[in-house]
Amino acid sequence: MIELMSDVIFLAIYRCLPKRKLFMAWGFTKWKAILLLIVLCACLQLAEGIWFPWYFHRYGLEPHSQRHKGGSAEGSGGGSTCPPGYKPKNGSSTVRLCDDNPVLLQLARLYIISPERIMLLLAQPSLIDSCSEISDVLSHIRANTANCRLAEDNIYGKLTDGLDYFKAEVCDGGDSSTRKRCAELSDSHNCIRELRTDMIECEAPADWYEKRNATKVCQIFNDVLDCYYTRAAMLCGLSAARQLRSLSADCMKRGIIHPCTVSNRLPRVDDPMPACGPTRMSTFQTVTLGLICYCILW
Repeated sequence: MIELMSDVIFLAIYRCLPKRKLFMAWGFTKWKAILLLIVLCACLQLAEGIWFPWYFHRYGLEPHSQRHKGGSAEGSGGGSTCPPGYKPKNGSSTVRLCDDNPVLLQLARLYIISPERIMLLLAQPSLIDSCSEISDVLSHIRANTANCRLAEDNIYGKLTDGLDYFKAEVCDGGDSSTRKRCAELSDSHNCIRELRTDMIECEAPADWYEKRNATKVCQIFNDVLDCYYTRAAMLCGLSAARQLRSLSADCMKRGIIHPCTVSNRLPRVDDPMPACGPTRMSTFQTVTLGLICYCILW
């Protein structure tokens, strides 16, 4: 049928041309081939075809969308016949990206502008009040992102992940593997909340977590953890400092783009509250002070 149409068009053009000898010199076969290709292009849907010769040579004249029977997911059939770069995307890729301004505004309610500010919530006077507001912020963020998704490297999405983990560990008590850590941090909260100024002083320069240099980001990340550990050890003891550093590492690494390894080397800090040291030192100091006073008064 297509070949007959090309013959009809060819004869019509031939009769209308004034210089038929020039037309004949090029040859009937070549002109018919060109007309045949034009007719084929007109019959196929240009919107559905991929028009380059390599595709036709390897995959035939069937339109690309028809090879998947109208499906859009990779598992809809026919995906193995796709040329490179033309495999249909899976269904999740069709979800639109969220506007991150509503997420930013919710995080601003808790003054979360960096991963360190997530940990600063632990130094609030009342964890009960903080946890209530954290839950409200996260519920609003979930509502704003219910029908869309944040990009994988969106910093506000990362901070939300860190805040969500903080809530699960501190407010909800954690899981079986971290319950002991949560209990010890809760017992040490009266001391940890005195660390608020120290934790602010440990904060890294602004926007450090957005840098593209992964080595630099991870170095700063571990420096902040070591600072937390040192300040907490001097005021609250080594045990509480280790738990604070552990929680900080788990929360903060969820709030940065690069995957960072937590250093196993701890800064050297003398325990201000050893198991037996305070009682013995107090007795020794009392006796010494008494002898000094006795000698002065005598």
